[in-house]
Amino acid sequence: MKKFQQALMTGVSYMLPLIVFSGMTIALTGMLSQSGTLDTPAVATLNGFAWTMINLIPAIFAAYMAYSIGDKAALIPGFIGGYIAAHPPVENTSASGFLGAIMAGFLAGYAVLYLRKVKVPDFLDSIRKTLFIPVLTGWGIYLIMAYPVALVVGALNDLIISNLITLSEAPQYAFLLGGILSAMCAFDMGGPIGKIAITFVFAVWNDPSGLGFVVNAAVFPGIMVPALSVGIASLIAREKYTEDEIRLAPASILSGLVGITESTLPYAFRDPIRIIGANMIGAFVGGAIMMGLGISTAGVSGVFGMPMASNIGLFILAILIGTAISVSLQIAVKKPVDRTVQAEEGDDADFDFEITM
Repeated sequence: MKKFQQALMTGVSYMLPLIVFSGMTIALTGMLSQSGTLDTPAVATLNGFAWTMINLIPAIFAAYMAYSIGDKAALIPGFIGGYIAAHPPVENTSASGFLGAIMAGFLAGYAVLYLRKVKVPDFLDSIRKTLFIPVLTGWGIYLIMAYPVALVVGALNDLIISNLITLSEAPQYAFLLGGILSAMCAFDMGGPIGKIAITFVFAVWNDPSGLGFVVNAAVFPGIMVPALSVGIASLIAREKYTEDEIRLAPASILSGLVGITESTLPYAFRDPIRIIGANMIGAFVGGAIMMGLGISTAGVSGVFGMPMASNIGLFILAILIGTAISVSLQIAVKKPVDRTVQAEEGDDADFDFEITM
């Protein structure tokens, strides 16, 4: 278990710079474009590039998680598995997100460890680490991630969406649907469960009743609350967060404002039950308020959805209430960080990294 936990934190450490780069770039270019002060093709291209980098985060995470377990030979198989988790190559399958990336990093790392123990003739031993192990592991990870993992998630996706559509047909349960959709987004922070909620939003986007714009507003707390709350809570209760988490707080808050949930991941990986639980409760309340009051918006991506909201005041209030609940819960339930243990971990959390061939 300790080896697995260490691998998780290694993956988190090396995906953090990419999250910060992508989040800050999307936030700044989005603000420039939205304000009209610098709405140029170059800014739009940089914004698109940053979103491309966001889509590589699961692959980077899985690669370094695998590296932590199986060393250099596991790096590329882990990357392959993480990439497939975000971009399934087989038709009629769905992305498995960070849950899939964790599985890919774990499988790739231990597959390489196993293959190293397999005896081969001496004349093949020199190329085993650089050729046979990465290729064989890569093929195996591809087959596992592209078929059984993506197919299971795809089936789950269809099941949940059909049930959400059934729930949307009962207006008296509007607050419950809004809360569920928002909590789904907060649960895995850009992963498959959240994408199911977003897929449902687009599935009813053109509904003549206007339901699409209402459920669109309902998911905003689930997208914004997690990153906002961890950033704010880590600045308020510094004794309960690591130095890395405190340093990440400003970027996390900015990411939350523009609707990038992935900044929550480093906090969630370190303390999943408390962080995810608090975020889901806060997001549920915010989403329930949004949909219960019938607030709608045609906008996307955090604060940029506010100008199009049917009631800007209530829209902001729902986000603030959800964030306040999540921050309060985190501060209440999280335990103080043991600075002695953190100091002993030292180098594990450092971003400096060197691969020697």
